[in-house]
Amino acid sequence: MTVTPILLIVLAVFFIILVILNHFNVFSLWLQGKFSNSYTNVGFFHLIGMLLRKVPLETIVDAHIRSCKADIPIDMKKLEAHYLAGGNVQNVVQALIYVKHSHIKLDFNMAAAIDLSGGNVLEVVKGYEKKELREKYGLTDL
Repeated sequence: MTVTPILLIVLAVFFIILVILNHFNVFSLWLQGKFSNSYTNVGFFHLIGMLLRKVPLETIVDAHIRSCKADIPIDMKKLEAHYLAGGNVQNVVQALIYVKHSHIKLDFNMAAAIDLSGGNVLEVVKGYEKKELREKYGLTDL
């Protein structure tokens, strides 16, 4: 059996692509997302797109997995958009997890808006009892 030059080129290109993707942890993050929870929807090509947009993959995948584990599934595209808008994805997810078991009505869009307006959304929800914070950010009870 002889090996054709085209087969060698295809194998070399495939190997180079695997090495590049492994260098940026795309494959391992994809596996981590797939095996972490049934809610997570971490797409392999979505991760490659985020890599090309220079979005920190670990931050977004970690936030997505944490939100799904807390039974607050947030779409990765929303997390990525919030990051690209200059928001703190980790604080927003942590705040949503914090308010899940409290009497505060807060969704992702409101938390992202608070974060992008310059407020630390985690401190806002932890300081919810303060009337001035409730009025400033428009938070209400459930």
